[in-house]
Amino acid sequence: MAGSCLFTGCVPHHQDMVVTTTSEPVVTTTRRTVTVTEEPPPPRAEIPGTAPSESQVWVQGNWTYVDGRWVWVPGHWESRPRLNAVWVAGHWDKDPSGKGWNWTPGHWE
Repeated sequence: MAGSCLFTGCVPHHQDMVVTTTSEPVVTTTRRTVTVTEEPPPPRAEIPGTAPSESQVWVQGNWTYVDGRWVWVPGHWESRPRLNAVWVAGHWDKDPSGKGWNWTPGHWE
């Protein structure tokens, strides 16, 4: 017993240290050019209803091109990343060459 009492003082007592920060998270968005040769369908009408909170903004749905066909991505409510941030909707633009359509993704300003 005396031996076990002696060894207890030799056992390291480590505690996990928790570090907290107050900085805002960094969001990285990868942007790539999406070009299709087929004109996108007109946007669908969506009725967003009432915002769940004042900090949320309606992000309109859009068409995306997947495996050779157009697929509708429904709109949704999204929280502003910061006070007074404004959502700029994504959109399809005619390619300057006239041979296709380019997608510009939506983003916060």
